[in-house]
Amino acid sequence: MLQICRLEKVIEGRSVLAIEQLELHPGEIYAAVGPMGSSKTLLIQILAGMVLPSGGRVLLDNQDVHHILKARASIHTLFEEDLLYERLTAHANLDMYRSLRKLPRQSVDTVLDLVGLSDQARTRAAKLSATAQRRLSFARTLLGRPALLLLDLPVLRTDMDTRTIFARLITQVASEGTAVLLTCEDLSWAGKFCTHILELNGGRVIDCRRNEQIQEAPSEEEAAVTTPASERHVPYKVPARKEDRIIFFDPGDILYATSSDGRVMLRTATEEATANLTLQELENRLLGRGFFKAHRAYLVNLQHIKAVIQYTRNSYTLLLNDEQETMIPLSKQCEKELQALLNY
Repeated sequence: MLQICRLEKVIEGRSVLAIEQLELHPGEIYAAVGPMGSSKTLLIQILAGMVLPSGGRVLLDNQDVHHILKARASIHTLFEEDLLYERLTAHANLDMYRSLRKLPRQSVDTVLDLVGLSDQARTRAAKLSATAQRRLSFARTLLGRPALLLLDLPVLRTDMDTRTIFARLITQVASEGTAVLLTCEDLSWAGKFCTHILELNGGRVIDCRRNEQIQEAPSEEEAAVTTPASERHVPYKVPARKEDRIIFFDPGDILYATSSDGRVMLRTATEEATANLTLQELENRLLGRGFFKAHRAYLVNLQHIKAVIQYTRNSYTLLLNDEQETMIPLSKQCEKELQALLNY
């Protein structure tokens, strides 16, 4: 059981997170939901033992996670960043983690199969799509039997098939006795299977309740029978036109989108195409996939940001990680929002 007792984190003299008391029992799935700046990611980092609280305690089975290594070893965490070794294959990434935890070798093949990556086991992580990288990172948390599973925005950079797989596996892990806490921007996905809803705002709990709308996650066989063909196996893609072709972009491959002269251009590392959407419509479509409105005319994929450059007191630019080191204007107000979002 996870127990949070009078937890508080103070940064630069300001209390950014304060939870008086919270308990997660084995088998429970808590969805922590709230707007940007509600300290959801900070909560994950503290519960994982990575960040020390300013006050209070976090106990897992009566052991302090910040002082007892054995307690932290029972916690598996999926962070917002995938944190993969890009030069290693999918199999090698998991095998390295497996060896550190002294788990059976066959466990790697098992979890790769669970997340649908068996056919990409020998592919380097850098060559995997953004969705496949997210699956690989999620697979790492399934190695062994954690007492606590922490998932920070697990559906970032994922398609609909991946979300269905994650929901089923989270429900399965919980049924085996693991306590789960995940963060999300809204409950459109997690609300279908989480047992409890934890609403955060300004780092405070404004509501904690049982989920009365919970639905049992279907098995693969049930999903195949009950889900109409038109709704199954449809990965999310962003359509755009280039000359006489319609190109379907994986959201993770998009560097940024920009609006000019009534047109919205999508830019990847290798090409550019015109989207048949307004920038606002595109922003709504990409909600929860790691995109950020850096300027009134620019929507940027945060996974491709390399640096924030400040030229003057009120002038900022985003440097992207593509070969051209593209620079995107960042408004002063958006820089403040980005700072709160990424905690820099």
